[in-house]
Amino acid sequence: MTYPVERPAMELTPVDGVDLALYDRGSGEPVVFVHGGSTDECSAVLQEPALAARFRVVHYQRRGWGGSSHDGLPLTIAEQAADCRAVMDHLGIERAHLAGLSYGATILLQFALDHPDAVHTLALAEPSLPVDTAEPEVGPAVEAAVQRYMTGDKEGAVRTAFSAICGPGFDATFDRILPAGWLERWAADTDTLIQHDIPALGSWGFTQDDAATIEAPVLNLVGAESAFKAVQPILQSWIPHAEPVTMPDTAHCIFEVAPRAAAEHLASFFSRHPLER
Repeated sequence: MTYPVERPAMELTPVDGVDLALYDRGSGEPVVFVHGGSTDECSAVLQEPALAARFRVVHYQRRGWGGSSHDGLPLTIAEQAADCRAVMDHLGIERAHLAGLSYGATILLQFALDHPDAVHTLALAEPSLPVDTAEPEVGPAVEAAVQRYMTGDKEGAVRTAFSAICGPGFDATFDRILPAGWLERWAADTDTLIQHDIPALGSWGFTQDDAATIEAPVLNLVGAESAFKAVQPILQSWIPHAEPVTMPDTAHCIFEVAPRAAAEHLASFFSRHPLER
């Protein structure tokens, strides 16, 4: 794998009445990725040979993000989970391994409640939960980022928030690994993030009782240096059968900064729980 990676080739495709940018490559058991706060979030990990050479890898830009349609915004978390199901239906995928980081993993928790028949495994990397799991420095950094956004400085907002979330120097690591132009694309999507996604998260209801209904195998993945590492023990207590994995020297942006290691953990987990048993 050569870094920085090229942008995955996405095709704008009509899906259940809206146009979504889709990536569908490879053969084998399907793995569906749902991104969180950046359309480049999964660019490297889904192209890693550990996944790309063994699985059918599917990714899409969520509604309101990247090249996908902005029709129907704002969406609830449940409606975003429904978009994921619509993508699977469009591609003829009845049941799949599903993987998401941060906001993407949150959508997958809701997906597991609403569409359990479509879930074979869940790989959850630090989902947002309706409990506080952030280190103290995150809240002020996010507030400062929103203030920069309100002045029109979108790139500055991204740098301010993610210096706290992904660690100092995250941008240099992203430059080394992610497709060129990631910062500009990330900044362009801050309207959807701040105006629609964050409010939807604030109104999302998900409880320990909801989590207890999830029967599929679950991977509980966390970065050892993450500002949200407290999410792992909470999620583990809510889903006791989950398989915990802590990635050393890794902060919240697991798929961006450690794509090879993340892909190997994901591939191992999916292989231990094959669709055909």
